[in-house]
Amino acid sequence: MAPDQVTALEAAFADDDRRQFRGQPPATQAVVSADRTVAAAYRSPDAIAFYTQPLPEGAWSNEMTVRSSRAARMYEPGTFLARVSPTPLLMVVALADTVTVTDLALAGYERALHPKRLVTIPGGHFDPYLKRFGQASSAAVDWFTDHLAPPDERR
Repeated sequence: MAPDQVTALEAAFADDDRRQFRGQPPATQAVVSADRTVAAAYRSPDAIAFYTQPLPEGAWSNEMTVRSSRAARMYEPGTFLARVSPTPLLMVVALADTVTVTDLALAGYERALHPKRLVTIPGGHFDPYLKRFGQASSAAVDWFTDHLAPPDERR
């Protein structure tokens, strides 16, 4: 988010809180939009392409609560990475991610303690789920087999 837009966003969060305290329904916004006049959580082209792909009627609506957007903005899992250990950590990171920004994910991985493993995947945020699902899911299955399977079933 551009710094000049933060004040308006925080004002929208406060307005939504006031509305809900008065018993009004939560305010909503778009999940994605390329139109800068439309309030939306994500504007990256890959997020727009993913969330607006054709789906059966009624399967998904491009709408979320403003409160959900606020919660997502406050979500900072990297803060806790050094505390995950000794629980095994696998991070699958897309190298051109503009949604969960690659450089922040890699910096977080560096802060994490062992045992840990990093798998990098070419492409953007959604590629591990779509174009490179085989690579991402194989890494996860291997990790879970190594760390969660009973000892006699590990590789």
